[in-house]
Amino acid sequence: MAQKALLTIETKGTTEAVIIDGTEYALTDFDSFSVVEQHKISRLGKSIEAFMAADELDEKKAEQVATFTDELFDNIAGNIPDDVKKKLKPGARQRITSAYFLAFVGAVRGPETPPSEDGSATQSQDSKDSMEGKSTAG
Repeated sequence: MAQKALLTIETKGTTEAVIIDGTEYALTDFDSFSVVEQHKISRLGKSIEAFMAADELDEKKAEQVATFTDELFDNIAGNIPDDVKKKLKPGARQRITSAYFLAFVGAVRGPETPPSEDGSATQSQDSKDSMEGKSTAG
């Protein structure tokens, strides 16, 4: 029986990058952060995500989002020179931090398998044939 890899890890220095004005800049590799730094970055990302998911965003919350975004961006900016960072508008900084956070979450979760309705082992819990909620004889 073939084994399925739980996780694939690359140690060859692969990292996320952004292209700004035609120049590619590597962002800080998430694995290079300490556990405490990883936790802080994850919390910042989740806080931003929570604020942005709210139905309304008042000025005070918008300032918090900007502060969290700037702090997260400063942590992940890697080798982006200061003069290039200064040129970036808040929306660009937000898009970079969002993309970085989503890439990290995707790397941790792995590729998602679309739900299958054919009764295979990848069947979704929400499907009509799911075992959840059904009683079994016995």
